[in-house]
Amino acid sequence: MAKLINLITLAGVLFFAWFMFKHWMRNRKLKQQGYEIQQTGIRPITLLSIVMIVMYGAYMIYYLFSAA
Repeated sequence: MAKLINLITLAGVLFFAWFMFKHWMRNRKLKQQGYEIQQTGIRPITLLSIVMIVMYGAYMIYYLFSAA
């Protein structure tokens, strides 16, 4: 189970890096075209941290109940 969590975490971090690169390229292109970019809503790094905390919390609960 721990290896599965590690693989899911790695996939999540890689997806996040790809998403941020794509977002950065899109914003860069829009700035070159003269559009004003404003940050709205929840920041992506906050969303990633919430998902990681929930995932590891769920793993801790699973581990505690399976060990008992």
